[in-house]
Amino acid sequence: MEPITNFLKKIDEYITKESIDLHNYEIFYRGENKFHESTTPSIFRDGFLKNEHKIFRELELRYPNIFDNAKTTIDKLSIMQHYGLPTRLLDFTTNPLLALYMAVDTDDYANFCSTIKIVAIKKNKIKYYDSDAVSVFANFSKIDDSFNVNIVDNYFNDNGNIGKYNVCKRMGKRGFSYINSSESKKLNKNLKNDLGKLITQNNHDLQYLLHEIKGEKPYFQDMIWMEHLDKSVVFVKPKHNSQRIINQAGLFAIFGLNDGKKEAFSLEECADDEHFKLNTFKLCDFGAEAMMCDKSFADSIRKALGTLGVTIDKVYPEIEYSSQHIKNVFSSKDEK
Repeated sequence: MEPITNFLKKIDEYITKESIDLHNYEIFYRGENKFHESTTPSIFRDGFLKNEHKIFRELELRYPNIFDNAKTTIDKLSIMQHYGLPTRLLDFTTNPLLALYMAVDTDDYANFCSTIKIVAIKKNKIKYYDSDAVSVFANFSKIDDSFNVNIVDNYFNDNGNIGKYNVCKRMGKRGFSYINSSESKKLNKNLKNDLGKLITQNNHDLQYLLHEIKGEKPYFQDMIWMEHLDKSVVFVKPKHNSQRIINQAGLFAIFGLNDGKKEAFSLEECADDEHFKLNTFKLCDFGAEAMMCDKSFADSIRKALGTLGVTIDKVYPEIEYSSQHIKNVFSSKDEK
């Protein structure tokens, strides 16, 4: 139980050190069995991103019955994530012990390094599945890799718009660099809307994105906020449409675009975002002395978690995992 005790103690120390106010922030966890310098969704790896729009449609056309009750793109992405398809979603859980189990769930001990990602998110910035911002980010999955919003070069010349749009044009000429500026953080919603309309009306790719969004939300206004087009992530609580999401008390991070294009970026690159705080810990370093991340270490963690009721069938409630758990219980081997 010592590694688990040390793990929970480390979380408490982190919350105290970072002065995280739990009245205003909610804590989520992600367990990984390999150490990654950057935190990215699966669609950003192994060359999948250039074919994201095809990957999305291929699974839907092959198994239409599975998607019959999925009315929105985020619902479909949630199902695809469940079945292991690369998506722009990244899973987190409210239960640190579930994240701990995922961090030691491996058979590849040659590359094993148990890692926990902890993200503290402002409660008023967490979206629900029906949010308009969620619709924007989810539908990035359905557009091809030629998508490009080149704000400075294409849209903010000195022709045309007058009045309140002059303010928008001055900001737009600075391109995406405006997003993290102090000026942007003071921008009121009406001006964000005006700038969003000006960007959207002049871009064919954004018009196509609007077409996809309006397929699920016909009332959606003809504007995309500029801040949603560069290194932005939305945290969303999805529908509890699967037992796995229910068991894991899940939350998704949905990744957007990079400089107006479909290019990869990491959660760490959004670190100056005032809406969340991110930290990564290697579980092997939690004790008084560093431990080897090996099979013996993983087995000891899983055994200790089992005494707390955290077993493979609780983390992954599908029948094949329940079958595996039952086999382990009635075999002479230690349970995985």
